[in-house]
Amino acid sequence: MWPNLNDGDTIDCIKYESQEIILGDIIIFYHPFNSSTVLVKRVKKVRANEYWVVGDNPDPTSSEDSHNFGYVGKSKIIAFQR
Repeated sequence: MWPNLNDGDTIDCIKYESQEIILGDIIIFYHPFNSSTVLVKRVKKVRANEYWVVGDNPDPTSSEDSHNFGYVGKSKIIAFQR
């Protein structure tokens, strides 16, 4: 999420309990293919119960996001930040 967040930064989040997630929110979620990995990404697209997420870094090869694993389902979300 660099340049807006750096390694080691702490962010205040809201525990996800089926609240509405909107464009621009940051979500904290389990990686769709590796549930031991937690990711932090920004929501760029919303479609029925799924979210397209990307990092803030302008280099698309700098981290994994929806370009690599597709939409993230609601069941993977841990928390979010507006």
